[in-house]
Amino acid sequence: MTTPRAYIGRFEHHLRDVAAEYRTLTQEDEQVGKLLIGRQQYRHGVYFLVQAMEKYVRSTIFGLVNPNTAYFRQRILTHNLDDLLAFLREIVCGNVELREQIRLQMQDHVLGRVKFGALHNDLRYPKFDERRGSYFVLQVERKDADTVYARL
Repeated sequence: MTTPRAYIGRFEHHLRDVAAEYRTLTQEDEQVGKLLIGRQQYRHGVYFLVQAMEKYVRSTIFGLVNPNTAYFRQRILTHNLDDLLAFLREIVCGNVELREQIRLQMQDHVLGRVKFGALHNDLRYPKFDERRGSYFVLQVERKDADTVYARL
């Protein structure tokens, strides 16, 4: 006789406001990020701040569109913050030239020219550099954590 599988937690079905749930998760990730940074766990703290940023963008998207639509659910299945922001701009602005102007302003004034796209994975895993023929890992310091928190 096999032992039944064990599960962690329980699912809460039929959420009424997915955007609000993402906002709640955003706040929780931000709190955890700040806590870890306060304990000098910068890499892990920044990871949670980036998670908060991703969830904040998802919350904004789902506040504008029907979150039950498969197309929108599929489009947000990324951890690339740059891609999520591009999708948000696509939703908000149909004019391609204006969308590019918004991208440039976001890049300069919101993101501070920080490239967030691959940060989600770079914070968690060693990566192989083909040019150097070796693995590397991203080191994160307090000033990096402060920069990411300011962008959040």
